Amino acid sequence: MKTLDRYLLRETLPLFGGGLLVIVLLFLGGAVYEVLAPLVAKGADPYTLLRYLLFRTPEALARGAPVAYLFALLVLLSRLGEDAELKALLALGVRRERLLLPFLLLGTAIALAAFLLGEGLVPQALAKGQDLLRREVLERPRALLTPGATFQDAQGRVVYVGKVEGEAIGALRVLSREEVLLAERGSFRGGVLHVEEGTRITYEGSRPRTLARFQRGELVLKDLTFDPWQNPANRMTLAELRKEVQRLRQMGVRAGLEATTYYRRFAEPLAAPVFALFAVGLAFYLLGGSRSLGLVGVAVLTFFYYATWSVGRIMGEQNALDPFLAAFGPNLLYGALGLFLFLGGRR
Repeated sequence: MKTLDRYLLRETLPLFGGGLLVIVLLFLGGAVYEVLAPLVAKGADPYTLLRYLLFRTPEALARGAPVAYLFALLVLLSRLGEDAELKALLALGVRRERLLLPFLLLGTAIALAAFLLGEGLVPQALAKGQDLLRREVLERPRALLTPGATFQDAQGRVVYVGKVEGEAIGALRVLSREEVLLAERGSFRGGVLHVEEGTRITYEGSRPRTLARFQRGELVLKDLTFDPWQNPANRMTLAELRKEVQRLRQMGVRAGLEATTYYRRFAEPLAAPVFALFAVGLAFYLLGGSRSLGLVGVAVLTFFYYATWSVGRIMGEQNALDPFLAAFGPNLLYGALGLFLFLGGRR
């Protein structure tokens, strides 16, 4: 390895590590805000929440690595330009292509690592995280064992808990406009509320229509059907996704969500070498003038990629955009712009 390569890598890797750490923390913070906070009322203890975050960490690493690499390259090359180091390299006869090479190789290595992580560990970790929540939280909700608690079942009826003795539930009331269920006892097992020895009264308008006794019944509570990942395709491997897309398309379904997720498995890691071309091209385009990218410019360009990625993903999943274009669109945009800047930059 040449001295120049060692120098560039030594300067890049700490910035990449720091950026990746920040992105992972932001990703996990978003998981806490959007997913875990509503589950605290259902009985999540700190240890369970920590284990859940550990299961989400591989996904954060796989998705955050290319973006962290973009951030690291923009910061580094902006500094090299401001310190006139890029000018010195050009004056010494170092071509721009030679400067681009180590960044492309490092980006390819990051892409390969992110792909292997996303295909191997991420689906398994997401599935285990869902099982953890179902086992430790959804099947044993602390709030359900509170007198006076109210819930909504899968049919939209209001469930009222009258009394609690240990883990046994009593004086249950299930209310809707058409019927009322009164149950003496209840218990919660396997994610389902089981009621025993009750009465069912149906109404026609404001008058009772039927009255019947029942020995036992089951209620699925809407509050306990929570799925922490809105896109179940994230928990599938590439082979499973490909079969699912083919199956849905044979049925005449457009399968935007599954197809977009499938193509994103390739597009997200491949963003890393694309960012190398874009960052080097931008650095040489700005070289020689008084312009400087600065931290604000770095943040804007990093956020712009995330914004285009998010918009493309949503449009692809909703069948408003071709899944391939939705997944690879941001890469094509940054790649085309990077090539233009690289070829048009100051020599």
